[in-house]
Amino acid sequence: MLKSSTSLLLFTVGIFSFDAPAQNFDTLLNKVVSNNTELMSSVAATHSELLSLKSENNLPDPEVELEYQWGRHEVGDKFDVNVTQGFDWPGVYAARGKANKIASEAMSYLNRSNYIDKRLEIKQTLIDIVNVKKNMAVVKGRLALMDTMIEKYTTGVNNGELTILDLRKLKIEKIRLNESMAALESEFALLKSTLEVQNGGKNCDDIIASIDNYPDDVILPAEEYEKIIEENDPSVKYSSLMMQSQAQRVKAERLTRLPGFTLGYHHSWEDGDVFNGMIVGVTLPFFSTHNKVRAAKALSRSLEYDEMTVAIKKRATAKADREKALALYKQMSAYEAVLKNDNSVDLLGKSLDGGQISLLDYLGEMDYYMQAERDYLAAQYQYHQTLANLNKYKVLD
Repeated sequence: MLKSSTSLLLFTVGIFSFDAPAQNFDTLLNKVVSNNTELMSSVAATHSELLSLKSENNLPDPEVELEYQWGRHEVGDKFDVNVTQGFDWPGVYAARGKANKIASEAMSYLNRSNYIDKRLEIKQTLIDIVNVKKNMAVVKGRLALMDTMIEKYTTGVNNGELTILDLRKLKIEKIRLNESMAALESEFALLKSTLEVQNGGKNCDDIIASIDNYPDDVILPAEEYEKIIEENDPSVKYSSLMMQSQAQRVKAERLTRLPGFTLGYHHSWEDGDVFNGMIVGVTLPFFSTHNKVRAAKALSRSLEYDEMTVAIKKRATAKADREKALALYKQMSAYEAVLKNDNSVDLLGKSLDGGQISLLDYLGEMDYYMQAERDYLAAQYQYHQTLANLNKYKVLD
């Protein structure tokens, strides 16, 4: 297994530091997930959907009819009361009940799937924040160096030892660096507002201040991802169970073509005489069930194709993400091999002080090395984003 790199460049001086324990990232991630209101909303929505499905299996409401008729004086009045209850063929309710039971299990997997997707979304936001903070550290280091050099060159110009042109070059370089910092600060502010929304509207300054390093994820063997998708992917299980539930609904729709019944009680009062009796009716569903079975079968086929499509897409995506992560790991490692313990900044400073290179050459070289440092950070960032997506189902281990 390949571990994420734990050494991180202190780019301004060309040395590496070491990551804090990975559980710090996961602890902060779990804190935000627990505050997320969208997850609470999705759970309520799936519960509402399940209740709607169950309500379809209820008996129709009983009917009460009152009838009063006025007759001629010599005949008298007539009063009737009917209380009736209609219901489908008994097997319909059993089939719908089985469908709802399977759907209930499917909804639990849908909630898990929504949880995983939202957790990944929040995790990627935190990874974005780590990336921006690391890039800001690079630019801050360069700005600190520019301030030192501007102070030095200002003294040199005042003493007549250095030219005003060189001082202007340094100030122009600082303006460019400030522009880079402003862009990063704008991105940071946007990410902060995004995280606050994901944190249920709660202040997240302490979370942002605490998170400086990426999670300690690993790339697993290819066959392990096949197993994870088969055993741990709730969206695949959701699709499978919904297909089974729909099969029971097809059965229920077939049974609705059988007669329904109405049973009831009849009470009649006429000219002082009282009559009590039963009402028995039969509903012949010649028209109401037209095309319902075919519609249910079509939906069942659609869900079957969805199940196959979801599984195929998941496997293909996992394979592509794993290959991408491996390529990024190699790229990241190549940068580390060159940049670790790099003393280019010191060497360039000595060359400038010794007159071996001009200030313009120095600034160009410094910009080149800073871009290399940011290219490394870009590879590191893409690696962890890809790995987060690749390992998102491991949360259910």
